[in-house]
Amino acid sequence: MLCFIVAEISLLSQASWDQNAVTVAGLPNGTSGSSISQLNFPWGIRITNNDVLYISDQNNNRIVVVDLNSINNISIIGSGPGSNTNQFDLPYDLFVTNTSLYVLDKDNNRVQETSLDGSNPSTVLDFRGLAHPDYLYVTNNGNIYLSDPNDNKVLLFLSNSTNYTMVAGTGVSGSNNTQLNQPYGLFVNENGTIYIADYKNYRIMKWYSGATSGIMVAGDGTSGSKSTQLSHPTQIIVDSNDYMYISESGNSRITRWPPNSTYGECIAACTGTTGTASTQLNEPHSLAFDSDGSLYVSDTGNNRTQKFQILPYNSKY
Repeated sequence: MLCFIVAEISLLSQASWDQNAVTVAGLPNGTSGSSISQLNFPWGIRITNNDVLYISDQNNNRIVVVDLNSINNISIIGSGPGSNTNQFDLPYDLFVTNTSLYVLDKDNNRVQETSLDGSNPSTVLDFRGLAHPDYLYVTNNGNIYLSDPNDNKVLLFLSNSTNYTMVAGTGVSGSNNTQLNQPYGLFVNENGTIYIADYKNYRIMKWYSGATSGIMVAGDGTSGSKSTQLSHPTQIIVDSNDYMYISESGNSRITRWPPNSTYGECIAACTGTTGTASTQLNEPHSLAFDSDGSLYVSDTGNNRTQKFQILPYNSKY
């Protein structure tokens, strides 16, 4: 029996964050490198319930682990490039539970599962034959969802199965409600509803379990920086009140969209410009929240992970 729990974040709808971020991994000036204090094209990030941050350090072929209660406590999982069970070759996304780390090990065409300290590695999914998925999501019952941007679809692998079901998209790029155009990040709720960052359609699609078409719930399908628009959304988190938190690579910002709304608001990196200042991001690819509600962003183009501290009033209901 699986025993892990994927926690759901609870935030007040009026929560806000300090706009001057702190760098918790990588260098503040955006310089890439391979030392323990540097990152090189970080992609996916996740945070455990006890506030340990995991970062897929893509071009360094490793996972960087930061204890957020003591950010100088940094460790590394994996070495490479290589195909041994304890190695990675271009790790893109990752997922953590309270028992396991899952890594989408892209150029090895597999999903690796390890203990949270990197021990006991094993391959839980071999996806050779697929067109290089980029993001994953693991549910409480061990099902694995993969988004495949090259084939414009989202796949579901049931726990301990090598067979998959196409659960969103048709495999052909397009912009109608049955299609996707380079799907990126995923969020799956307890009812099996999938939220998809539809990267090149500049929208978030909500796909109910078993449905053959989705519903556009954020963005208007055109690229831009207006409150009604998204530009190249890469990742999404949905909180317990159905508010959506979205990283926009094209706008280098993080936005929040209320449920059933046609517009969102910027909550982090709202300068409208790309850069390395503490108020700026450069092509953010993933986001996560710690137990207090502070926001963390994988600032991919700046080779760093940024923390936007939640402001002092109560962040949770």
